[in-house]
Amino acid sequence: MTRHPLLAIPLALLTLLGSAGPAQAQTEFKFASSAPPTSPWAKQIDRLAADVAAETKGAVKVTPFYGSQLGSENDAIAQISRGRIEMGSFTTNSVALQVPELALIQLAFYFASQPQRDCVLDNHLQKYATEALAKRGLVFLNWGEVGSVHLPGKKAYAVPADVKGIKVGVVANKMTADFWRAMGANPIPTTVAEATSSSQTGLIDTYPTPFAFYVPSGLNKVLPVITKLPIWESSGITLMNKAAYDKLPADVKAAFDTAAKKVPVSTLRAEIRGVDAALTGVHKQAGGTVVETTPEQRAEWSKGLAPVWTAIAKDVGPDGEKFLALMDAGKKACEGAK
Repeated sequence: MTRHPLLAIPLALLTLLGSAGPAQAQTEFKFASSAPPTSPWAKQIDRLAADVAAETKGAVKVTPFYGSQLGSENDAIAQISRGRIEMGSFTTNSVALQVPELALIQLAFYFASQPQRDCVLDNHLQKYATEALAKRGLVFLNWGEVGSVHLPGKKAYAVPADVKGIKVGVVANKMTADFWRAMGANPIPTTVAEATSSSQTGLIDTYPTPFAFYVPSGLNKVLPVITKLPIWESSGITLMNKAAYDKLPADVKAAFDTAAKKVPVSTLRAEIRGVDAALTGVHKQAGGTVVETTPEQRAEWSKGLAPVWTAIAKDVGPDGEKFLALMDAGKKACEGAK
């Protein structure tokens, strides 16, 4: 008779194997993004997913869904807040639908430079953003970078007079709508996914955007003239559902946190800004037009905007003025940032 293989295994080892129990189940997090799958943001999200898998030793799997597959930014953020989606990366303008005053980060022509704006976000606004989002059931994981926002169109928009009466595609929040009304333009609520189609049909004349979206999305084929200003430096936020985060075992949560912060925000910003510069050349080579504005033209845009900033802060919600004061203090403290 053939001896059964298990009879050759020592009793002590059998006991150990029997008590080990089933392997820990993998937790999967759906990650929502409006970024095109070929965009630099998609590459950053793919890297985050790989870092999470490595640091948690496979205990957590992040599955990205690009191109608004899980809904528009506005819808996806609401679903994360409710726990129907676990994670996502979004423009701060869209996150402001949950915390309205965060939209003020994108005040047009508010910051003097990219380093000043970066310093204010990292050292003066992150704590506020973290606490405010937690009240909405959201965990702040990291700042992201969207890029310098310029004005595409079928013609140049070099000075404020050029936008009077035109239709501007905007994220549906008070800050962006109020600014464009102050400029004499007509704000039209437009999601990221609708930007190109709305431009094709003439529903909007321009969709303020960075090069990192303008070229990969194909918007540059529809609106081939882009006026470089920039209007503002657009930031993003990576966040997740708090309940899903809190359910992670302590050791897995620590590993997840390490993965989320593995690539510093300074690197994320440098990557997007580098791509913006490269895609400027790509757009020109494809026959597109890039209009470089002069310091005098940019000064026309920013002239007399301080009262507009104050009015917008009052209009965004009850915490708007408090948040603007926090920004003003940070801006002053970061005057020499490089």
